[in-house]
Amino acid sequence: MPSRNVFKPKQQRSQDTQRKLIEALHLCLQDKFFEHISIKELAEHAGVSVGTFYRRFKDKESLLPLLYQDFGDELLLWVDRLELNQYHCLKEAIEQLAVEVYGFISARKSVFRTLHLNSRLHSSLLDSDEFVDRRGVYRRLANLLLNFQAEIKAAEPSKAAEMVIFMMITSLLDKVLYPSLTPAIATSASAEELTFELPKILLPYLSLESV
Repeated sequence: MPSRNVFKPKQQRSQDTQRKLIEALHLCLQDKFFEHISIKELAEHAGVSVGTFYRRFKDKESLLPLLYQDFGDELLLWVDRLELNQYHCLKEAIEQLAVEVYGFISARKSVFRTLHLNSRLHSSLLDSDEFVDRRGVYRRLANLLLNFQAEIKAAEPSKAAEMVIFMMITSLLDKVLYPSLTPAIATSASAEELTFELPKILLPYLSLESV
C-alpha cells in the first residue's frame, strides 16, 4: 500500500526530498527520542542540506503530521492482516490479539512515543490525517472479538468488546513506552508478562452477564 499524504508536493524533486526526510526521521528515532534529534542530523541522513530542509519545513515539528500519516498507513495494514487470521474461539482471539498488540507497539516504540506525546501537546496533529479513521480501527479490532458473540455474555457485547480493546491497548502502551513511570510501575510484571496476563483478566469480563 503506497503511502499517501495531504501534504504531497507537486514537484517530483520535492516529493523525493520529503520522503527522504521522513525516512531519515524513522532512522533517527531508532536510537533517539524525537526531542533529541537535530535538523542537522535529519538533513545528513536524508542526504540534503539544512537549507533544503528549511525551504520545505518551518521546523522539526513540521514533520510530525507526515509521520502520523505514515503510521496511519502501517496501522491499516496491520488491521487488514489481523482480519485475515483464523481464531477458533473467544479465548484464542483475546490471547492472540494481546500478542499482536504488544508486538505492534514494541516494533514501533519510538514512533509511538513521539506521536503519543506530541498529540497531547499539539492536538491539531490528530486532525492532520484525513484518510485513516482511528475510531474505525478500534471498531475493527473489537469486531475480531464480536465474531464470537455467542460466547460473550455481557448485556451489550459491542460496548464490552470495545472496553476490552481499550484496556488492552492502554495497558500495553503504558508498559511498553513508559515502563519505569506511573502507572506502569503499579505492577512489577514486564510488558511481556502483562501480555499473557491480560487475557486472563479480560476474558472473564466478557463472560459476566451483568456487564
